[in-house]
Amino acid sequence: MRAENAVSVKLIFAVLLFTMILLGVCDQFRPASAAPESSLEVSYEDPENDSYGPGDYVYNPAYHETYRAEYFDLRSFSAKLDGDLIKLTLRFTNVSNPLQSPLGFSPQVVHVYIVGACDSGRTDTLGLNVRLRAIDAWCACIVIAPNIGDYVSRVVYRDGRTQALDRIYALNNSIIAEIPATLIAEAVNNVNITAWRYFIAVSAYDPSSTDGLIRIGAAGSDAPIIHNKTADELNLSYMPRVLDILAESVEDQLLMLSTYSATHGDIATVAAYPYVKGTLLPYKPIVEVITVTTTRAVTETYVRAYYLPGVTTTVVEYVQVPKYGLELYSLAIISAILVVILAAILSKGRFLSKLG
Repeated sequence: MRAENAVSVKLIFAVLLFTMILLGVCDQFRPASAAPESSLEVSYEDPENDSYGPGDYVYNPAYHETYRAEYFDLRSFSAKLDGDLIKLTLRFTNVSNPLQSPLGFSPQVVHVYIVGACDSGRTDTLGLNVRLRAIDAWCACIVIAPNIGDYVSRVVYRDGRTQALDRIYALNNSIIAEIPATLIAEAVNNVNITAWRYFIAVSAYDPSSTDGLIRIGAAGSDAPIIHNKTADELNLSYMPRVLDILAESVEDQLLMLSTYSATHGDIATVAAYPYVKGTLLPYKPIVEVITVTTTRAVTETYVRAYYLPGVTTTVVEYVQVPKYGLELYSLAIISAILVVILAAILSKGRFLSKLG
């Protein structure tokens, strides 16, 4: 018997050794990786008439000359790698320049977050009051701004470093940014724009805000963008400072930007595009309360809370157990333990019989 085992072990080692030798030989004939394309391009469409943030933002009529829904209604996004230059084109319903920016457009501000192109990244955003999921962490952000005041166009790296951009302009209702590929190369593993994903958020420049980004106000306030609720019904510190995002549908945008919750102290969670296959988009917190009255006139109340995926929040779940409920549960646990012990005894008996 031992001799047979020894032969089997030797045979296994021989097969493994032969396989390793064969793999080494095949590796010598593996073709070299193809050189990256010198010209690559991707393009995505965005639904129209959806520049209302989570769906309930309203443009203050007092600022109609400067802030209009059509100025922030993203219609398409394209990225093109041509030689040593990355060209981003963001087409809007209308591009105007009411604030007289030297770049030819205002007051649009666009953040383009490059996702999935590095080993580790960030999930926070640059003042937008939204966060990305861990699976959508960004490597670099291209900030496209009208260069008014201190809010200027730049590349922001995940470690906080910045690099100014100087080739931003407007053309045919589009805002175009031409970026040297070398500025992005240090933040990503591969300058292949077709392999990247993007989170694109449209906000606005606001000279009256402390950081240059648009203010969201309650109904009746003097903010350029207002919510249709009063101040005592809102907590503005959790509301997205975003008017439009690149998404598959209007419903997807509303779904994600509505996930903020002042009750639970959470800002909205969003996803990059194209979406990761097999994962659910962030959804709004839902609390489900189920009350059941049994024939014994004993009421059981179940409270289940479902929160944002990837966000640490205590899940509320408690049950008012009916009479005899605890005793029945205890008996069930004891029965399960006895079954496990019995299975172990039977298994041990079969093992000893084989040895005998």
